[in-house]
Amino acid sequence: MNAVLRSTAMSAACLAILGGCAIGPDYARPEAAEPPSYRIDAGVLTVAADSDWWNSFNDPVLTAMVEAALRSNYDVRIAAARIEEFRGQLMVARSGFYPQLNATASAARQKSGSFNGTPFAALGGPRNSYETLLNASWEIDLWGRIRRQAESAEASLWNAEYTRRGVVLALAASVVQGYATLRGLDAQLDVARATLDARGRALDIFQQRYQGGVISQVELSQAENDFYSTEATIPPLRTSIAQTENALSVLLGREPGPVERGKPVNALMAPAIGADLPAALLARRPDVLQAEQTAVAANAQVGAALALFLPSVNLSGFFGALATSPAGLWQSASQIWGFGANLAQPVFQGGAIRGQVNTAEAVRDQAMLGYQFSVLNALADVNNQLSNGLETRNRLGSLRRQEQSLLIYADQSSARYEGGYSSYLEVTDAQEKLFTVQLAAIQGQVDVLTATAALYKSLGGGWPAIPSDVRDAGLTGDARATVPPPPPPAK
Repeated sequence: MNAVLRSTAMSAACLAILGGCAIGPDYARPEAAEPPSYRIDAGVLTVAADSDWWNSFNDPVLTAMVEAALRSNYDVRIAAARIEEFRGQLMVARSGFYPQLNATASAARQKSGSFNGTPFAALGGPRNSYETLLNASWEIDLWGRIRRQAESAEASLWNAEYTRRGVVLALAASVVQGYATLRGLDAQLDVARATLDARGRALDIFQQRYQGGVISQVELSQAENDFYSTEATIPPLRTSIAQTENALSVLLGREPGPVERGKPVNALMAPAIGADLPAALLARRPDVLQAEQTAVAANAQVGAALALFLPSVNLSGFFGALATSPAGLWQSASQIWGFGANLAQPVFQGGAIRGQVNTAEAVRDQAMLGYQFSVLNALADVNNQLSNGLETRNRLGSLRRQEQSLLIYADQSSARYEGGYSSYLEVTDAQEKLFTVQLAAIQGQVDVLTATAALYKSLGGGWPAIPSDVRDAGLTGDARATVPPPPPPAK
């Protein structure tokens, strides 16, 4: 008996050693575009996204708003819950590495038919039976099928983690952009109200002059047009402010309503940033990392499908006791046991296995192409945002210079009108142009801020410096501690 057990153990050890191999191709990162620089000269190349980048705007209200969104936003919480879903799937896949043990216990009472007048009459009475069993089964992973399935499940878990990072990155950028838009609308509303007050006072003077016969109806109508056209700009601004507040509230995971304000838009100075080299970009952008993990998972499934062509070996055994009374279960005479091995080799499946392999290879090819496309898309995104950031700053500079020129134009046209050297039409033209450019300059400042947020987003965000309580928002208990560090780049 001991010799049999030793032989069985040695056989199992040999099979386990053989199980170290895994059929199918090992993952190799597909070649992707990696230019030495971007189209737009970003100046000195720096690590542009290695911190909590929203702090760069130096507004405590904005910082608190972003971190509140990271804790309470529903998209982030859903993404965190999906991580737990894939963590569970990985546990299921890895369970195949170990023997499966099941314990059972049963008790029964039965009665056979009576044979009156025969020697078997005693057998007809009720009988009790008690049984306890410990069953074990183990599939030896000879060809690495289980290993490939676990590899695919682990890659899917990382896919979910990088998806969450992408959601967090997009959320932070959206909050910054929404806040900048809101403060810009506030500033435009202030300018519109101040202009309306000034034109209201001018209209009162023109009405008095008209009643005194100093000016004509034409000049009065021009002043009225100026006042009412300015007045008409205020309701749309108030509507946009309410809509932006509601949108920000939803991002913060709370009911729509007013939101706190911090610094005015002209005090939210967007930091000048450069861009990392493309190689660093590809190692940090969540969508690129997510696409690669999709390719890793699909590649592993090819190996799992190929293993179906090969024989599978299952070991099984049981140990227990069978007795007619509970006390008898503890007697050596009641012990029962058994063990065995099963070898299964597919012979003819009508092309089913080949179909699974072909499907897995096609999915793998799609994932590899998807990774290469994600790299191109990431490079294009950064180039676009670098260009957008540069040109929005240039446009803002032009608008501010235009605003200064129109201030002079408006002052001098008013002086010329009061001196009788020009008509009021010149004053109206100057003031209308000034008002339009003042609103455009504020929007230009908003565009610079939102372009900065978009550039940070395109660079992949600053994961190492995000506070742990924010980074793990949505995870609870030991789930936070079990989030592993990012895997090294695949070869």
